[in-house]
Amino acid sequence: MAVIKVFPGSPTAIQDAVASANEGDVILVHRGVYHENVRIQSNKNNLRIVAKTKRCAVLDGRFVLPEAFVLESVAGVEIDGFKVKNYISGGIRIVQGKSHQILENDISDISGKTRKGRAFGIFADRSEGNLLMRNKIQRIGKAGTGIGIQLSGSSGNWIVRNQILNNSLFGIKIGGGLHNAIVGNRITGNKSDGIRTSKSDNSLILDNKLEHNGGNGVFGRSTNNLIIDSTIKNNHKNGLLFSFNYNLSCGNKIQNNRQSGVAIRSDFNDIQRNHIARNKNNGVLIRAPHADNFVFENRLKRNTPTNIKDRGKNNTFLRNKSNYIERK
Repeated sequence: MAVIKVFPGSPTAIQDAVASANEGDVILVHRGVYHENVRIQSNKNNLRIVAKTKRCAVLDGRFVLPEAFVLESVAGVEIDGFKVKNYISGGIRIVQGKSHQILENDISDISGKTRKGRAFGIFADRSEGNLLMRNKIQRIGKAGTGIGIQLSGSSGNWIVRNQILNNSLFGIKIGGGLHNAIVGNRITGNKSDGIRTSKSDNSLILDNKLEHNGGNGVFGRSTNNLIIDSTIKNNHKNGLLFSFNYNLSCGNKIQNNRQSGVAIRSDFNDIQRNHIARNKNNGVLIRAPHADNFVFENRLKRNTPTNIKDRGKNNTFLRNKSNYIERK
């Protein structure tokens, strides 16, 4: 294993180091500004590309370059400690890769001035087993186009303890794939949903803070989402919205959302042991004709106009701390 030191000065300084590296090498990037689009491809597995001083090695696209890093058909690459800004379409893109570690990067001010899809901070496409941890991602995309972290057709990824702030569409979007985990993130001030899952089943959403997002805190358009021990408050739509079956909300604090605390448009969901308070369109709202949902041991307080409204059929309510259920 060699350590390859990189200094600013050449327009391809980091890319040249990648070209000369062997599997397992460390590319140590010294402080300075680099105007590069770095590509790591299939014959460059298991490289570590690390900023010598955290967030003092700056990749600046000057709104000309598309992306800072592209990892394509490669495995085991680490990208650690960079500041990434002023790119057109994205910060870090992973395509058909696995087992990467994207750690402690600061990604901001992606313009979104592209005809090829939406702008992103980090995007994993048809990839698996990646760890995206302790990144700060903010101000991605022009109005209605930017996503903090996006997974597409990707499974078994971990999104852990990131700050995802003030992006122009979603905080996190997962479409397709299975068994992804979203744990301990702060997702605040995004223009639409904090987290949206679409046909991405068996997601674990644990211990997140979802606040002041312009849409729903979490919009689950998938089955078997587990939303546990999270704080979901002050979002402009619902705290949680389930439109597919077999989801669980347990142990969450769901407060002060402008629509419902929990809105259900599907069947066989479990809403258990949550604290649901001061939401503006009912604490729990089950839409017609949805059935066989279980609402159990929740604390509901001062939701308006009522704590629980059941417009469906055959839904079960047990041991909730609320003295009124409206059915119609």
